[in-house]
Amino acid sequence: MFSGQRRVGRSPPDTRASSEQPAPKMSKKVQEPSKAKASASSNSDVSETTPLVGKKGDSDGDRQGLSMEQTAILIAGEMAGSGVLALPRALSKTGWVGVPLIILVCLVAAFSGNRLGDCWSLLEARNPEMRTRKRNPYAIIVEQALGKGWSVVVSMAMIVTLFGAAVVYLLLAAQIIEAVLLSLVPTLTICTWYLIVVGAMTPLLFFGTPKDFHLMGLLAFGSSLVACILYFIEMMNEASPFTYRYGIHGFMDFFLATGTIMFAFGGASTFPTIQNDMVDKTKFGKSVQYGFFAVLILYLLIAIGGYAVYGERVLPNVALSMSATPLTLAANVLMAIHLLSAFIIIINPVCQEVEELYNVPRESTGWRMAVRVSIMLGILFIGESIPRFYTLLALIGATTIALLTYILPSVCYLKLIGQPAPEGETPAEIPGWRKMVCYEVVALGVVGGIAATISAMGAIFSTSMAVPCYL
Repeated sequence: MFSGQRRVGRSPPDTRASSEQPAPKMSKKVQEPSKAKASASSNSDVSETTPLVGKKGDSDGDRQGLSMEQTAILIAGEMAGSGVLALPRALSKTGWVGVPLIILVCLVAAFSGNRLGDCWSLLEARNPEMRTRKRNPYAIIVEQALGKGWSVVVSMAMIVTLFGAAVVYLLLAAQIIEAVLLSLVPTLTICTWYLIVVGAMTPLLFFGTPKDFHLMGLLAFGSSLVACILYFIEMMNEASPFTYRYGIHGFMDFFLATGTIMFAFGGASTFPTIQNDMVDKTKFGKSVQYGFFAVLILYLLIAIGGYAVYGERVLPNVALSMSATPLTLAANVLMAIHLLSAFIIIINPVCQEVEELYNVPRESTGWRMAVRVSIMLGILFIGESIPRFYTLLALIGATTIALLTYILPSVCYLKLIGQPAPEGETPAEIPGWRKMVCYEVVALGVVGGIAATISAMGAIFSTSMAVPCYL
C-alpha cells in the first residue's frame, strides 16, 4: 500500500565497491538518537553510510534542503495561526487557570515533537536506506515501532487532521477577508469568499516538498508576529477595568477549551515531513524548541490580552471582537496572509500521503496536479458544508491531534528504543527520567483527549448546525 515502506531491512552491500576499497561500515555503537551527530568528513561527497546527513542529490533534485533556522520558522509559521485567534475564547472558558494549562500543553507538545524527531534519527542510524527523502515518514516511524496496521491508522489520522485544519485555516481567512472588505462589497458572504479563497490557493498547492516553499514559513511567521503585535496594541487601546472573570465554567466548557488548546499546539503531524527535508536532521530538536518558544510567546500575548480586555464577550475569533480601526484592519490583512501561507505548509503532507497511497510517480506532474486538485475540491465541499470552525477545531484537537501529537510520539519512541539493536551494534540508552516523562505524556494525552472529545461532541449536538452554503 505504501511503497515507501516496503524495504525495511538493511541495505545490501554496494556491488560497485572493489575488494581493495570496501564500502564503509556503520558505527558499531548507536548513540541516543537526539545526540547522534553527523560524522561526515571534510570531503564534500556524501555516501549512503554518512550518518544522519541529508544527501545532496536525490530523486527531488540537487538542493541541499532546510537549515535549522528555516525549519524552526516553518514550525512556528505552521502553528501560529488559528490557535492565536481562538485562545482568548478558550481562556474565557477555563479562567486564569488556562494560562498555566497553555504552558503545560506547549511543553508536552514540544517534548513529543522532539521524541518524534529522535524516532526518525534512530531509524536512519539503523538503516541507511531511510536517509533518502520519504513522502510519509510519520507512517514509516509507526510501522517500524507498532506494525503495519497502526501505520495505516496514522496515515488516515494525518489526512483527517491536516485536511480538517486546512478547512479551518481557509474558513478563518475567508471570515477575516469578509470583515476587511465588508464596506466595499457588502453583498458577498463568507460562503462566496471561501469559494474565492479556495480557487486562489489551488495553484500554490503544486509545490513538491517543504524545501520548495521554505519562504512560506518566513512569510507565515513574520505576518503573524506583526499581526499579533498590532492586535495587542489595539486590545490595550480598548482596555477597560473589571470585564473578566476568575473562575471556570464547568467540566464541559473546560475540556472543550482544552481541545482548542491542544489543537493550537498540534503541529506534530507535519514534523517528520519537514525534518525529512533538513540538511542535518540531528538539529531538528533545536528547531522544535525555538519554534515552540516563539509560538508560546505569541499565544500568551494574545490569549491573556484578549481575555483581560474582552472577558466573556470575546468571540471565538478574537479579531472580530475588536473595533474597526486602522490597526485592526492592518492586523487582519496580515493574519489573512499568515493563514493562507500556513495552509500551504499544513496541506503538503496530505498531498504527499495521498500521492504515496496511489503510487503517483514524483516526476508525473499531470497525476500530481490531478491528486492535489481533487484534495482542494474536497476542502471546498467540507468548508461550504460546515461554514463554522469553532467546534470542528476542538473536535480535531481532542481526537486525531491528541493521537498524533500527544500519544504516539512517546509510544513509538519507547518501542523503538526497546527493540533489539542490529547485529554488531549496542542498544541506545536513555535516561530513566525521560522514560517516566514519556509515560506521563501518554497518560495526559489519553485522559485529556477522551475528556475533550466528550465535550466537543456534546457541544456539536447541543447547538444548532450551520446551514450549508449550497442550501
